[in-house]
Amino acid sequence: MPDWNVRRVTAVTALLLATLLSAACSSGPRIITNSAPDFSIANYRTFGFFRPLSTDRGNVQSLESKQLIASATRELEMAGLRRDDSNPDLLVNFVISTRETLQSRPSSSVGVHHSRGRYGTWGGYSMSMSTTEVVQRTEGTLGVDMVDRARNQLVWEGAATGRVTDQMRANRDQVLDSAIADIFAKFP
Repeated sequence: MPDWNVRRVTAVTALLLATLLSAACSSGPRIITNSAPDFSIANYRTFGFFRPLSTDRGNVQSLESKQLIASATRELEMAGLRRDDSNPDLLVNFVISTRETLQSRPSSSVGVHHSRGRYGTWGGYSMSMSTTEVVQRTEGTLGVDMVDRARNQLVWEGAATGRVTDQMRANRDQVLDSAIADIFAKFP
């Protein structure tokens, strides 16, 4: 009986390890950041947001903008900055874009050969078939721009790019929050 328990614990541990490894290897968004050569967060104390943001609709704040502002505010305050909407050192803007792509690839191939002919030659029939699969995908990008307000110059930018699924659309706020956290994980 004790030997069975050891095997059971080992099997459960192996299953948990495999699950964790597969989750760690799952593909998330690609994160890219870029900063001006002289950019240092130590040179700034406050931040605010563009009015209107690129993610707004005219003079109306979009639901996406509201979530992005909340998420970015949290991340920038954790970095030691304070929000100041009247006279900020840094201005933050967001850009969201999507594009549809089509990918084609061979999906299967079948070959059939039948019977051997006289004197060692192939006889009978031969058949082959292949198909092409076409897949439509939506790729989305969320960009964050930070502008030095005094110099009116872009000093830092970050972007998350990845596949957009129906499940992500249904959980928009969580997806935007996670993408902002991933982008700011590379903030200096």
